[in-house]
Amino acid sequence: MKKVLIVIVIGVILAGAGWGGFHLWKQSRITIWSFVPDNSILVFEPNDFTYLWRPDDNRKIIKNLKSLSELDSVQQVISQLDSATNHQFSKVVDQGHLLISFHQNTNESLAALYILEVQELQQHSILSDLQEYLKDSLSFEKSERVYQDYVITEFKKSEATLTYIFHKNYLIASLSPFLVEDAIRMITDSRVNTYQETELHVAQVAQGTSGAGRCYINTNYLNKLAGIFANPVEIDTTPLKWLTHLMYLDLNIDNDKIDLSGFSVNDTSKINYLSAFDGIRGVGFDMKNIVPASTSYVLHASVEDVSQWHIGLKNYWRKHEPAQLTQIGELENRFDFNIKDFYEFMGNEVGYFVLESSRSFNSDLIFCIEHKSQELAAQFFESLAQQANSDSTLYLENYAERQIKHINIDEIPARLFGSMYGGFPSAYYFVDGSYVYFGNSQQVLEILIDDIDQENTWRRSVRTNAFLESTHEDANFSMFVKSRGAINKVGKVLNDNWAKYLEDNKTIFSQIEYGAVQFTHVDGEYYTSLLLQHPGDLVKQIKPQSFEIQKQQGFANNLISKPFAVRNHNDRTLEMMVQDEAFTLHLLDVNLKPTLQIPLEGQLKSKIYQVDYYKNGKLQYLFALDKTIHMVDRNGTYIPGYPVKLKSDNLISELSLIDYDKSRNYRIMVADSKGNYYLYNKAGKLLDGWNPKKMGSSPATLGRHVRVQKNDYMLLVQKNGIFQNLNRRGETRDGFPIDLKGNISQDYFISKGSKPANTEISALTDLGELVSFNLAGVVTNRGQLVRENEEVTFHLVNSGTEKEFILIEKNENELTVFNEALIEQFKIDTKAEQMALQYYYFGVDNQLIILIDQERRQGYIYNQDGRLLHEEPLDVGYELAVLFQESKGQFDLYCSTGNQLNLVSLKK
Repeated sequence: MKKVLIVIVIGVILAGAGWGGFHLWKQSRITIWSFVPDNSILVFEPNDFTYLWRPDDNRKIIKNLKSLSELDSVQQVISQLDSATNHQFSKVVDQGHLLISFHQNTNESLAALYILEVQELQQHSILSDLQEYLKDSLSFEKSERVYQDYVITEFKKSEATLTYIFHKNYLIASLSPFLVEDAIRMITDSRVNTYQETELHVAQVAQGTSGAGRCYINTNYLNKLAGIFANPVEIDTTPLKWLTHLMYLDLNIDNDKIDLSGFSVNDTSKINYLSAFDGIRGVGFDMKNIVPASTSYVLHASVEDVSQWHIGLKNYWRKHEPAQLTQIGELENRFDFNIKDFYEFMGNEVGYFVLESSRSFNSDLIFCIEHKSQELAAQFFESLAQQANSDSTLYLENYAERQIKHINIDEIPARLFGSMYGGFPSAYYFVDGSYVYFGNSQQVLEILIDDIDQENTWRRSVRTNAFLESTHEDANFSMFVKSRGAINKVGKVLNDNWAKYLEDNKTIFSQIEYGAVQFTHVDGEYYTSLLLQHPGDLVKQIKPQSFEIQKQQGFANNLISKPFAVRNHNDRTLEMMVQDEAFTLHLLDVNLKPTLQIPLEGQLKSKIYQVDYYKNGKLQYLFALDKTIHMVDRNGTYIPGYPVKLKSDNLISELSLIDYDKSRNYRIMVADSKGNYYLYNKAGKLLDGWNPKKMGSSPATLGRHVRVQKNDYMLLVQKNGIFQNLNRRGETRDGFPIDLKGNISQDYFISKGSKPANTEISALTDLGELVSFNLAGVVTNRGQLVRENEEVTFHLVNSGTEKEFILIEKNENELTVFNEALIEQFKIDTKAEQMALQYYYFGVDNQLIILIDQERRQGYIYNQDGRLLHEEPLDVGYELAVLFQESKGQFDLYCSTGNQLNLVSLKK
């Protein structure tokens, strides 16, 4: 309510400008800009201020932002003032010339100064009417004081104080008294502010404001604006003030986007960051073809002449960041780095990709340089690696037919192109295609390679690419943001107050899916664009919905397995495999039409894996029955040597597919019911040390493999809580086995790091203890979920992509979801006694938790906030196969029930 009163007061005094304009005269040498204090960060000049707040505005992006309580309050206040003044409030404000100037306050907030110039006489009674409304209806107390011969009027109530003066035909008002005093000093001292210096220039090149208004941004204070929100320990905002001189941007609002576009004005007597691009043309954003889909934001530079740009950067560093010259000088002198040789092969683009992560503060970073010659680029960086690693053998790791190497030099991207490209304590890299790729870990380069090979990139995302096509292709410097991943990262650098505000309003902010800030050199100035896009539906308008059946396929017999998603290697379409009670395995095409039936002699005991046995791009299917391992092609023909019979009378419990370095030299690990492990090569031959490897207790889940620093770790866990870590020969590694001190009957989570000590495994015992330990055998943490009674069960559920996991506590009537830090996320009411749980992670804001009541054969789908997405339960017999269509904001659910395989869709 206090915020509402504050905004009411602001509106009241603005409306009173009519009275001031009637009684005071105008002096030509003073303009409305004369009152703007010279420490203003931003000035907004609206075209139609009250139109922005009309309650019947149905533009999607506006309706979303007005869900914020502060903006909703402004809209309500303006309506109340119009009602109280017989609609004179809107008329007074809109017919005048209004500026709203924003300044740094003392309490992690912005303070606003309102300046209104009235061009015509207004109704004489409006001010007195509003003053009476303030005193009688809202119980404000009026007082006056004198400051430098100016009479200042104040209205006070509790902690809120409105301060204002009339001067000539101008009203100057604020809730922060010091700003009104600053405006008075601007008048009496005849100061000239940044905006007055450039206003004449702006008036000459811009034909008045367009759209909803114009924003003027004083970049000398841009770092102060960022400093209001950011935690100074986490981010240095100082370089922002050296970006350019001043920006003026016209505000336009469409249904699904907000666009601020105009120019950044360079002061030619000064050197700033954008001046490094002077005279250089941009050449495009071809890098979108290799930006991983999970990227939160990208910094991108595009230059026709990289050597000219680098000279400009050095001039900028010499003026503002001299330590940067020391950094690049050390690279040249200590490591024999020849910048001219670097220019010889470097192309026209530089990119810095920050991948989304909700698990830790440390970001996965990729730095990318376009090259003109793969041979020259490879030779150059190999020589640099040799210079830096002269006392040791060069690191080399083969992965998916690329060679990942290591350069033991800190911050190579930042040394070359500036501190904004930091975060690389050392550099892993590989050269391929048109680019040199650097990662701050080997793992992030493996993620990049997988995404490029699977075409899981920004360019291949219909939704993301559509946004990129609406931006400026020839920009020199750009920042692109996918807000859903970026919000988490932003929250980690905000101070406590703003971090909480962001978290409280996360649903609203996350609906603005994309953003871009771009600068393009045009005739000595920089065309500047800031674009925000809201392509989806409003979350508040999305209610529990009905499932929409897309496709169905019936079978002669009931189904006895979940659907397994497989890829058609001919046309890359997605297909499904499912087994019926006659043990026939069915392959169905993208339209769920049967294309192959494989008669089997038993029920599936594993998931279905796809392998490229012959390394020719044609894919086969690998799976296990009770005592046999099978590998068949898409025609139903067995690979020579298959099926392979287990050398044991015990039944197969689990089968795992291992590809150490993505070379397709597969290993197949099988565990039987007694805890005996067998490791085969892809031809079905047993390997030494695994014939079998006896663990002495039933396996809790399938055996798994992780590679860190060229070493392979084979991870096995048994139901008695003994966790084993072996090498490829089946030998126990130091620090293992580890006793979890409790039985375990489920999967565990692997968080891969850059070395064994920071590669962490999290396992949940049946009694609810979460045990974390690393590959060196050191237990790093133990945490306990509360077990209220013996009926409570606990579950660790990996995401389908194994990027995240959740913890679930189930009691008689309720299911509680926790994150990895054992912090409760939400509760779900359920009476299910026998249940299956699934968790899918398609990004920070696209997560599904699936609960299947196995007794009633019903499924329930929840999002990451615990919101049930549908009205009626889903008929389902087994676990689901789930895909996410980003372009439609839709989940596709494949479910087997009875003798039917259904594809149903559900909006997010």
